[in-house]
Amino acid sequence: MMKKSSIFLAMLCSAIIGFGQDIHFSQFMNSSFLYNPGQTGLINGDHRALLNYRTQWSSIASPYKTYSFTYDTRVFKKEMNKAQMGLGIGFYKDVAGDTEFGTTSITLATSALLKLDDINRLSVGLQGGVMQNSINSNMRWVNQYDGNGYDATINSGETGAFNSTPFVGDFNAGIVWNYGTSESTITSNDLFSMQAGLAVSHISRQRIKITDFDEKLYNRFTLHGKTFIGLKNSPYAVVPGFLWEKQGPSSELLFGSYFRSKLKNESRYTGIFKESALAFGIFYRFGDAFVPKLSLEMMNFNLGVSYDYTVSGLGGPTGGNGGLEVSLQYIVPVEMRYGKGTTPKMY
Repeated sequence: MMKKSSIFLAMLCSAIIGFGQDIHFSQFMNSSFLYNPGQTGLINGDHRALLNYRTQWSSIASPYKTYSFTYDTRVFKKEMNKAQMGLGIGFYKDVAGDTEFGTTSITLATSALLKLDDINRLSVGLQGGVMQNSINSNMRWVNQYDGNGYDATINSGETGAFNSTPFVGDFNAGIVWNYGTSESTITSNDLFSMQAGLAVSHISRQRIKITDFDEKLYNRFTLHGKTFIGLKNSPYAVVPGFLWEKQGPSSELLFGSYFRSKLKNESRYTGIFKESALAFGIFYRFGDAFVPKLSLEMMNFNLGVSYDYTVSGLGGPTGGNGGLEVSLQYIVPVEMRYGKGTTPKMY
């Protein structure tokens, strides 16, 4: 007979890939403020909308799936010359395995965007909202199979109610430093920018309560960085980045780089034609998986596709199948004189 310990073993497997059902996207550069509320409003544009989808271990019967949507913008752009405010709203849902142990989160985020000088900006963000854990209350147990098939009338012998938990408060904070210079020409964009951020999530350490399981959620600490290095007098750029996270006994380090090639230049004066670019990258999640990534920028959209190829001990049972991930981002460009907009860089 399958015991409740199997449920908690499934939760443990979920923690391996998602830090206790926290968000887990390999395309962290395209994850907006989900990792760090300091990213709220920190965009080269006026508005940003972002969709993320990830499926993990598709070779097993019940793969892990994560969905998210975020929107953020900047306000008080004209009233304050050296400071602005970012506002955002985010939603994500994560469902894991046969037990369908999942997390639903809805948050609001705000940030103070400070212009230190012409090339340095600092952003401090806060995020608050609610989250809920759930589990499939109609799970099938081994002793409910009578030799001919599944019989729901057979008592599973399990005690306790496997129900969704109430929504509880969740609070996060983060800080981001941004540095950037650029020299644009008709055929190249010799841009150099750097960004580094630090965030703390689940400050309130809310409790996860599923039947007899009752534990506080660990704080999650996130450190991330990226650099855009335009190769002088060329349409090419190198975009390295990293993400490090620690939550309780679990930790993750993901690092690598994109190579970006400009496919089409933006109209310098009319703004009718927008810049387009293609980027390919290889990233590595330490001790776990290689992650090839492909990104297409066109008409202020950025479509990203990546795949985690598992190289850890989990690669055997899963056949090396890891996670397919897709992101779609749209940025409304900054309005310029004569009503023309500039194409926003996606990194």
